[in-house]
Amino acid sequence: MDRRDFIITCGTVALASMLDANFYSNLLANQKDNMLKTYNKAILVKEDGTPLKEADIKPHVNYIFFYPYAATPCYLINLDQEIKPVEIKLKDGKSYTWPGGIGSKKSIVAYSAICAHQWSYPTKEYSFINYYPPDTPSETTKKAGIIQCCAHLALYDPKEGAKVIDGPAEVPLASILLQEEEGNIYAVGVLGVEQFTQFFDSYRAELRQRYGTTAKARELVEKCTVMEVDKYVQAVVRC
Repeated sequence: MDRRDFIITCGTVALASMLDANFYSNLLANQKDNMLKTYNKAILVKEDGTPLKEADIKPHVNYIFFYPYAATPCYLINLDQEIKPVEIKLKDGKSYTWPGGIGSKKSIVAYSAICAHQWSYPTKEYSFINYYPPDTPSETTKKAGIIQCCAHLALYDPKEGAKVIDGPAEVPLASILLQEEEGNIYAVGVLGVEQFTQFFDSYRAELRQRYGTTAKARELVEKCTVMEVDKYVQAVVRC
């Protein structure tokens, strides 16, 4: 085993020690295709700074937090039903096993809120990419229970690892790996095809203006404040 493979294996084992044992057998396979990346273990907290609990996450309400970087938005959703693991197969032949939901009902999932097509993302002013609850179908696609980006109508299925349902996106939304520990919830890594490099390249000037410097926008977080999207975004754009 060369040095690079040794480092990858050690990193995988370290993350595996923090996750459910049933998921461990899939981690090495994910890592072989470079689909799993570890970041800081960051606790999810409410707006008042206290730890977020499962009971705080209302069904079918779209929540936003930022992970693994200060500027990279993610969505947290309680789908109110058991969400089982699924194998995600990409067009380039790579694959990974998405572990499904967490919580007592295995219903809570989290994804990067950066669209995998052309990197539309929620800002404080507006959001074109949003979750559509089962009782709120899209006027354009007539679909509900989806994540849809109104920029170019990319559709993702949050119950199936955010795989692409329709539209121009080539890959699913990246999944944020969540861990429960003593009633608290942590983000511990990213699974799938990250869009972070393209995101920071595309919005360099905008992020610098918002965060002061590029370095601050790219700071790795250890705590994630979770809030409802409607409280963070002035205009949630639906189509």
